[in-house]
Amino acid sequence: MAEFTLPKNSKVQKGRHFPAPEGAKRVRTFKIYRWTPDDGENPR
Repeated sequence: MAEFTLPKNSKVQKGRHFPAPEGAKRVRTFKIYRWTPDDGENPR
């Protein structure tokens, strides 16, 4: 299987982290990738 690497300006950036409120019982983790073509930045 072939492996490809992306250019440095095409890497996905690390997003923001929002901790769960104190005492939360059913906590889930989501990874959401967003890209806005208007701002010219890479996806995060």
